[in-house]
Amino acid sequence: MSGHRRGETPPGAPPPPAEYEFVDDASGIESVASTLESSAGPVAVDVERASGIRYSERAFLLQLRPTDGPALLVDPETPGQTVGPLADILSRRPLLLHAASQDLPSLRDLGIRPTSLVDTELAGRFLGIERVNLGAMISEHLGIGLAKAHSAADWSRRPLPPAWLDYAAYDVLFLHELADAVLPRLDELGRREWFEAECRHLVESDPAPAAADPWRRLSRLASLRDTRQIARARELWMARDRVAAERDIAPKRLLTDAAIIEAARTAPTNRADLLAIDGFDGPHRRRLADEWLAALEWAAELGRGDLPARQAPRGEHPPHTTWKRTDPEAAALLDGAREAIGALAEELGIEQGLLLKASTLRLWAWRAATTEPADDAALLHRVLQEEGARGWQVELTETPLLRAVHEFRSQS
Repeated sequence: MSGHRRGETPPGAPPPPAEYEFVDDASGIESVASTLESSAGPVAVDVERASGIRYSERAFLLQLRPTDGPALLVDPETPGQTVGPLADILSRRPLLLHAASQDLPSLRDLGIRPTSLVDTELAGRFLGIERVNLGAMISEHLGIGLAKAHSAADWSRRPLPPAWLDYAAYDVLFLHELADAVLPRLDELGRREWFEAECRHLVESDPAPAAADPWRRLSRLASLRDTRQIARARELWMARDRVAAERDIAPKRLLTDAAIIEAARTAPTNRADLLAIDGFDGPHRRRLADEWLAALEWAAELGRGDLPARQAPRGEHPPHTTWKRTDPEAAALLDGAREAIGALAEELGIEQGLLLKASTLRLWAWRAATTEPADDAALLHRVLQEEGARGWQVELTETPLLRAVHEFRSQS
């Protein structure tokens, strides 16, 4: 990789004019495929979605750049076209992304399933960089200032304005140079192996399973007093989600969480009462009033045995926020474990979440405090294996966690 180096440009200097080619037809896609096939090395990749506007997380623009040349911007939404030829090529090539976990689902929807990748945001996190968004890292390491003016734009809009295409091109134009600047620092700190293990994990991990009761993520659901109210909220959430999926509209653009909670609390039974609730008014929402009333009527007719529980189904352990009251020993061990991992993270200068998932730490603390294992080390290894901890994480966290549990047992 070659290009700009830190120090060559005054910090925050405006970027050079964006160089890109925009294609939205079959011949253009074939030309991009030919360009990629004739290039070597990793391909910088990014996607633009319409999050918060559309229901799906599909890509509305695919940005690519080989190791040199202009950015290649591909419209995957052109009627009758497909990025199939590109998907095959990109699935065989190493990809260079920034915040890969955000883009991989959209890439997989396009048929792009990388076998290897480099994530410059992840590299920044392993280096302990405080601000790891793309603009901040390019400014710090390449001295180029990028304006992130269109990050929340409606990328499903057609035609795409030229200023938006400039913005999209910058997302890949400097990724090779950024990687060239930050990856050697991982070697200097001895963290390249950790970083590569995490990149492999991103590629090999299956998508996270859908939540069992996604409607329980409604804001202020806990403010509802009884299970009939919770049932109304659930049915309204499900109706909103169904209509949003049918119309490819972000659910909260149809109906806010606050409106759902208020309707669940007050139980309107007619159109006038429903439309009097803030959030149900407006011409677009009025046309859907019958959908919302049908959901409320369904909730009203549910038998007691069909009402949802007030609390979400319990997993292996109760919510950790209740442990101090109900399971003080588990709470004490979790506090000690957090302190141990926090001290290690501070020593290394990285965030705690890189060392272990918070859910993994909670699961181990619960089992260690409540099951009286015969061998604490064996239990720790078993939990870390179940939770998919990588080898470097096990190596770094084993000693401080075993020390924490030994201190806990000595005080019990």
